[in-house]
Amino acid sequence: MTSHGVVRLTDPARVAELHALVHGVFGALRIDPPSSVLRETVADFAARLASETCFAVEAEGRLIASIFCAPDGDALYVGRLAVAPDWQRRGIASALIDAAKDEARRVGARRITLGARIALAGNVALFRRHGFEIVRATCHPGFTVPTSYDMEWVLAS
Repeated sequence: MTSHGVVRLTDPARVAELHALVHGVFGALRIDPPSSVLRETVADFAARLASETCFAVEAEGRLIASIFCAPDGDALYVGRLAVAPDWQRRGIASALIDAAKDEARRVGARRITLGARIALAGNVALFRRHGFEIVRATCHPGFTVPTSYDMEWVLAS
């Protein structure tokens, strides 16, 4: 655990709670198309928890934030960053991003990659503040204008 309360979540008994947190946060977003995470079941999250690193923050006995990290070649892909609405704007997302950076160093990744919705300007700004750069704009299937940015942060050599 860090001073920010970030822990590596390994308890499979909490997967339903994790699923509910992420679905609640992503379900409240007004983006088109809706996030693919909303199609994921508790079983999908259990499989992720078994094969990926998940960092979480707990307060008042409940999970309030999380981020998943998965090795992808020379990179660590991060996704499903979720902070409960009543806990946002307190530095929790930044603490989770810092935990992902520490994980990238630990596993020897050369960079961290992620996808950020263009419509979520606050999220894009958060990642930019953490040194992530936009490497390309992409379109979801059926869209003719970009809907997402692929972003990356390169670890110092």
